[in-house]
Amino acid sequence: MSARCWPRDPVLFNLELKVHHRARERRFLFKYIPPGSVGAELGVFSGLFSVQLARLPKIAKITFVDPWWKAFGDHYPDWGAYTAHGRLTTRAAYDAARRRIDRVDLPGRDIAIGHSQDWLASLTDESLDWVYLDSSHAYEETSRELALLARKIRSRGIVLGDDWHPDPNHVHHGVAQAVHEAVRSGDFEIIMCGQKKQWALRRCD
Repeated sequence: MSARCWPRDPVLFNLELKVHHRARERRFLFKYIPPGSVGAELGVFSGLFSVQLARLPKIAKITFVDPWWKAFGDHYPDWGAYTAHGRLTTRAAYDAARRRIDRVDLPGRDIAIGHSQDWLASLTDESLDWVYLDSSHAYEETSRELALLARKIRSRGIVLGDDWHPDPNHVHHGVAQAVHEAVRSGDFEIIMCGQKKQWALRRCD
């Protein structure tokens, strides 16, 4: 079964043909996910990386969390080619992600429509073994997510994430800034950063 379950929406179909989403380049992160674990992906978009996580048999349960229309309404903002300059609908991205994840014939694959912080706040403390964080990429939101994850991830659990940019002038530098602050607080230790723009933290005891 191919991860490339092509979207039905023509705008998203053309977008995925032209824009490189780096989904395959992130597969090296799978070595950090422990067998029999419970985890989540925060930030799904159209599910190109989600379906690869969903297909990992060593994951016992994973929840795919994204706000889609709850955050952006009917259409995404103009993020350049990534959202077809504002022509991509949130329902089209959700439909593609839903179809991709549903095609995986493994139990414990769930989708939650909502904001990552609200979803994390609803969990019992220390109920997750790992999380892949790929949500807003903004400093404030990432800081709040990491503060919640310091409680929701089990001791020695793993937080993986996208968009590591050490350059302060980069639009997504806030991710690296928030990660460094979480490490300085004593909640996490860095175990990897920078490879393929990914990063990984381990929760301290």
